[in-house]
Amino acid sequence: MEKNRYYVSIADVSIGIKTDFDVLIGQEGEQFFCRESIPTNIKNDISFNIQKTNNPLTMGKKIFDEDEFFIYETEFGFTRQFTSIISKKPYAWLTPYNEYNYNLSYLSGREEDFKYSKNILEGINIESILNKFNGFILHSSFINWQNNGILFSAPSGTGKSTQADLWNKHENAEIINGDRAGVRNVDGVWSAYGLPVAGSSGIYKNKKAQISHIIVLRQGTENKLTRLSPRDAFIKIYSETTVHTWDDEFQNNILNMISDLVQNVPVYLYECLPDESAVEFLKEQIMKDNKL
Repeated sequence: MEKNRYYVSIADVSIGIKTDFDVLIGQEGEQFFCRESIPTNIKNDISFNIQKTNNPLTMGKKIFDEDEFFIYETEFGFTRQFTSIISKKPYAWLTPYNEYNYNLSYLSGREEDFKYSKNILEGINIESILNKFNGFILHSSFINWQNNGILFSAPSGTGKSTQADLWNKHENAEIINGDRAGVRNVDGVWSAYGLPVAGSSGIYKNKKAQISHIIVLRQGTENKLTRLSPRDAFIKIYSETTVHTWDDEFQNNILNMISDLVQNVPVYLYECLPDESAVEFLKEQIMKDNKL
C-alpha cells in the first residue's frame, strides 16, 4: 500500500510523517500540518512512520507509567506504549529505530485513535522532538508586541491569559499561544514559537519571535516588578517546563538550556493587577530594558 506523506513544522523543526490513512486536520493542526507537496530540497529533521500491526509489541523493562502511557527502555532509547484508560490494555507503541526516526505502531482496529491531527501531534511526543533540537516547552502565554516575544509564565489560574488579553486589547499585541510556548536556542538566539497545543485558549499560531522578556506572574494588590537572579529565575522556569523524569539525557539537556536561557533573557517576577495599569507598568520596564 502506498503511504500518505505529510509535513509538519514545529519550532522550525521539520517533521515528516507517513501514514496508511488520510489524516483529518483540525484547528490545532491547520498552520502546522500539511500534505507533503514540498520542494525536494527540504530535508526532514525527524521522521515518523505510522503503521498498523496485528500483534502487540513485546516490551522489556517498564520504567515509568501514567494513566495513558507506559515508558519502556530499549536499545535505541525509550518506547512509549499507549494504553486505554479504562481497560489499561495497550493499543499503540512509539518506538525509535534510530535517534531521528520512529515507528508509531497501532493495533488493527484502532485506526480512529490516530486518524486526526490532534491525536498524531499528541502521539509523536513534541517535547522529545524539541529536546533533540535545543528546545523545550514552557507553560506560558506567548505574545508578540512590536517584534518582542513576551512570555507570561505561571501555574494554571494565575492570570497568564488575562495578561495576554490585556496586552492584546490595549497594545494590539498578537497572542501566539495562550497556554504553551516552544522555547528554542538557534545560533545563540532564544526565540519563542507557537505550538499546536494550547490548553483551553484555542490559539494555535505557527509564528515565532525573539524572546524579549519572561514574566513570572503572581497575583498582587499592586503592580510590582522584581528582576530575578539567574538562580531564582531557573527555579521558576524549571517548575513550568515539561520534563521527562525517566530520561537522564532529556533532563540534562533541560537543565543546560534553562541555565543558558536565564543568563541571556531577563526574567521578572510580576505581582500585578488584572487591569490596564499592569500593561502600562510592565510596558515601561520593557521599553527601558530594550532602550526603546
